[in-house]
Amino acid sequence: MPFLSIPSAVEILNKPLPETLLSQIKGNAPRDVKEMTVKWLNVYHAPPKCFAGASTRRTLVTEVSLDPNPLDDNRRVLTLVAELDVTEEILDERGKLSNGFTIAVMDECLSSAVTTLDYADGGHGVSPVSLALNTVFYNPAELGAKLRFINTTQAAVAGRMSSRCEVWDLTRRKLVATGVFLGLRSSARL
Repeated sequence: MPFLSIPSAVEILNKPLPETLLSQIKGNAPRDVKEMTVKWLNVYHAPPKCFAGASTRRTLVTEVSLDPNPLDDNRRVLTLVAELDVTEEILDERGKLSNGFTIAVMDECLSSAVTTLDYADGGHGVSPVSLALNTVFYNPAELGAKLRFINTTQAAVAGRMSSRCEVWDLTRRKLVATGVFLGLRSSARL
């Protein structure tokens, strides 16, 4: 059996992404901020530690924006929008989108959003440790649905990071789930 080289987080974060990929991402964020968002998702999806493997790797970042925080003149808000198609392997025993899979993608997107905001604001851009992801489910998504994950940071201050996510079924125009994430800055060692 041939040796399979698995890239480290440092290797993934240091490898430039193709301009063709980054040019497809909408939003007002600078190129390096968009790139950091995608790179952190690539870190989370790297084998062997990736939950749901090939399925979560299909998460496609479509927009990254930085805007002033309306409640704090010294802070900004980062919005990360990602999309994913519902395929057979991510369905539960009822034939609906698995709640566990939904939470996994939410956690990855929310973590990437707060990490990227920290980076955009001059921090180290180190991924947080997820402390809580309070989630409410509304309408189940079905096979063939296109999901949109809209992730908006709320705070990335003094090591504490929070953000929220809405998951929409674009096919049926229904809200699937919402979540509020709380994380704590982890060690800078990768």
